[in-house]
Amino acid sequence: MKRMTAFFLAAALVVSMAGCGGSGSKGEVQTGAAGEAGAQSGKDSITIATDVDIDTLHPSDFSTTIEHTILTQLYDPLMYMNPDGAHEPEPRIAESYTVSDDGKDYTFKLRSDVTFHDGSAVTADDVKFSLELYMNSEYQGSQVAGLESVEVPDASTVICHLDNPYSPFLLGVCQVPIASKAYYEKSESDFSSQPVGSGPYKYTGREKGSKITLEAYDGYYRGEAAIKNVTYEVIPDQSTTAIALKTGEVDFAMAESSTMAQIQGDEALTVEEVGTSGFSYISMNLEKEPFNDVRVRQAINHAVNRENIAAVCYDNEAEINSNICSKERFGYSDDQFQYTYDPEKAKELLAEAGVTTPLNLGTILVAEKYSNLATVIQSDLAAVGLEVTIEVKEFNAYIDDLTSGNYDITALEMTLDGDTQQLEMAFCSDYIGTANNARYSDPDMDDLFAQAKAETDTDKREAIFDQIFTKAQDEAIYAVICNPMTLYVHHTDLDCQEIPFEGIYSIYNFSWK
Repeated sequence: MKRMTAFFLAAALVVSMAGCGGSGSKGEVQTGAAGEAGAQSGKDSITIATDVDIDTLHPSDFSTTIEHTILTQLYDPLMYMNPDGAHEPEPRIAESYTVSDDGKDYTFKLRSDVTFHDGSAVTADDVKFSLELYMNSEYQGSQVAGLESVEVPDASTVICHLDNPYSPFLLGVCQVPIASKAYYEKSESDFSSQPVGSGPYKYTGREKGSKITLEAYDGYYRGEAAIKNVTYEVIPDQSTTAIALKTGEVDFAMAESSTMAQIQGDEALTVEEVGTSGFSYISMNLEKEPFNDVRVRQAINHAVNRENIAAVCYDNEAEINSNICSKERFGYSDDQFQYTYDPEKAKELLAEAGVTTPLNLGTILVAEKYSNLATVIQSDLAAVGLEVTIEVKEFNAYIDDLTSGNYDITALEMTLDGDTQQLEMAFCSDYIGTANNARYSDPDMDDLFAQAKAETDTDKREAIFDQIFTKAQDEAIYAVICNPMTLYVHHTDLDCQEIPFEGIYSIYNFSWK
């Protein structure tokens, strides 16, 4: 079974997931006296706050943003998405590449100077191994959609054979960390918990629930990083993170909009607002009544006051959108239906469905950071006669229940970045148990995404996506609320260059002024 490039937003796997949520586009907060952080001249270390801990550092079997973020520091991909200019894929571990005339064969020539953190050379066999890990991954398989086989004609050449032409293929290749086949064969356990990567930083240790430490790799082929030591410190409470930023104990963090009042007025801190395609949403378990009735799902969509949620939970640092496809993404159309706040319409739909109110929908299960979001939703549902009890769990325990279908209704944020094709993970049958949280199964939807994957004509592909999102809205598969911005706060003396869209940054590009 294929699976997920879904990032259940856990502090920085791109995105914010605390409280109600929060974030914003690019700006600065420098309106008062400099805080205790002061000047950072000569500093070569960085402490980064994360509100959740990792569960794994397996390069193909991760599922949260913080895991993705740390893996990005430890591993390099074959190709790289440059945030500058045209945002086109560029060679990274690959030195060059060519595409066959029929669009089905991608040939990559590798650099000769890339080594893993144990000093061993990166070879074509390692690239093949890494691509095949992704092909077989329950979590990240969709990133290499259409990849049929990988051929290694020599130690520096890799050929990817696709079953059909697929224009976004290179975007997926940019997401594949190149890992050591020999290290995996030596110890699968160490491979996941004590990674030996190919990127600018090497893993040095972890204190569970407390911190993860990295160190610049002095053999890195692009030159040793300016920042030598990295500590990811686990701080679940956003207010505590804000205080740590002000005192200089933390240098960089994802922040919630609710903490901006604490941060404003400190000239030593800068706020970066980063756009993402991530979405805040309500997921209903379609395997359970009454959520298997489309009228009930439509009623819930109309019961939700998205504007109020954006104001209360995101300080209006979000774009209202009931469509799972963000408005900047290929395939979105203003002609696709948008749900609006209409409690009377919600009541009419419930009556049509034969629902007698008040009706107990069961439990709205959320991670700790979404408890405020759940409270606002609970109030909206109660206004149309739908009652829910809030149950809050630790993040990883919550994800276990979510992916196993052990819930009635939930609210969270998720990012399915990359090509629009990645949204198949929220809808297709293969992804039930990972990113298809609604546990929705429809052969027609599966077929539409298969058509989109195989179609090479841009206009025709866009028309297929229009069918997909129109169908998703008509059937109210999810109750999408908005597309939140992501806020990063860092010390003004820390040069972060550009934090890319989706927010997966590279510490290699950071330096102290």
